[in-house]
Amino acid sequence: MRGTRPGAAVLAAALLATACGAPLRATPVEPRAAWLLESTPIRVGDVASLDRVIVTPPGWTVSPFEPPAAPDGFWLLDAESLPTERLASRWMHRTRLRIRAREVGHFEWPAATTEIEAPGGEKRQLPVDALALEVVSVLAEAPDPLTPFGVRPLPETAGRSLVAAAAAGALGSLGALAIGLLVVRRRRARAAVPREPQAGEPADSRASARLTRAREALAGNPELAADAISAALRQFVAERFGIAAPARTSEELAAMPAPFSLATRWAGLVTLLRALDSERFAPQAEAAPCAQRVAQLLDAAEAFVAESLPLAAPR
Repeated sequence: MRGTRPGAAVLAAALLATACGAPLRATPVEPRAAWLLESTPIRVGDVASLDRVIVTPPGWTVSPFEPPAAPDGFWLLDAESLPTERLASRWMHRTRLRIRAREVGHFEWPAATTEIEAPGGEKRQLPVDALALEVVSVLAEAPDPLTPFGVRPLPETAGRSLVAAAAAGALGSLGALAIGLLVVRRRRARAAVPREPQAGEPADSRASARLTRAREALAGNPELAADAISAALRQFVAERFGIAAPARTSEELAAMPAPFSLATRWAGLVTLLRALDSERFAPQAEAAPCAQRVAQLLDAAEAFVAESLPLAAPR
């Protein structure tokens, strides 16, 4: 594994021996810790498991884990403490982080320090060395077609009816979008100053606050704004509809069956997230994200949130 320190290699060997049932010699154990990555390199957009593994003598405890701030190029999705593996000669304490790669390049998961405590009460500070990470593009894995994906000639008999149905659906979508944009404009006119989302607020209020902050960043940093829009949309879908959108790529969401609660708007949501991805993950050789395009995507995101609200009861 690229970037793995000797301590991490020792931990990996110990874990392999445990999995294979090999006995470990009952020799004195010196506490040590390391980050272990399930696979490398990571593809952009992928979710990977990163474990913090701490080996101590039996009976030692580890202080509660405080997740570090994710480095540039990654999102930290969640952290979970796994059950302690209690062997005769040593205990293994593991905490699993789920991280998502958002940029191509070379990065470093930061070093950390954790406190461990012996059965007699002695406390020690145990360092965890930084871990080098590599994120690669998925473009090399895709074929190079002469026509866009999904373009196929339609049969002559079915073409007219399908085109008519598509036109009717497009008109309906445009009408719904216009209504949503009107609601968004009215809310924006009533808004005072951008604020942080508050716990206990309705999902749409938190989403609106996040999107308002994304609009603040639009002029100075369109890429940051696109990131914020995508995150706000995914979080809104998770909070409003119970769909694990923050932990899945746009491709994974597209492969899902349309949820019942979003049956008529699922394809549009996935298309919007993919459009945001094209701004966020554009190769460095291409131009930076365009503020005008990101502004249009932001309007569409606000309209989607507005359309998701239940109709108000008549007065």
